[in-house]
Amino acid sequence: MQITVNGEAQEILSECTVFQFLENKAVTLKAAVVELNGKILTQEHWQSTFLHADDRLEILIFMGGG
Repeated sequence: MQITVNGEAQEILSECTVFQFLENKAVTLKAAVVELNGKILTQEHWQSTFLHADDRLEILIFMGGG
């Protein structure tokens, strides 16, 4: 099934949760903010929210620095 991640089409093989998708992509979970179909998805919902065909996912990673 196809979803859009940060503006780019991506193919995922099976239905998965947002949490599983982020883990698969090795995203630093503590520093991430996720928007699903135009709405911010809080971390408490990542494990219970499944991705579906044509979903739009935006992932922002905060980085420290100086």
